[in-house]
Amino acid sequence: MELFTKELNQLVFDYKKCPNELIKKQILQDINLLREALELLIEENETKNL
Repeated sequence: MELFTKELNQLVFDYKKCPNELIKKQILQDINLLREALELLIEENETKNL
């Protein structure tokens, strides 16, 4: 989980500092994919704890 959080923070940092709109769009896609993976991981953990 810590690795996901670290990667997400790095992607957000890269997105904010990037001047190229095409690259920003690609970074945003990566952010959304990682967000979805985190949501699935959280759901899985919640299901295991029931």
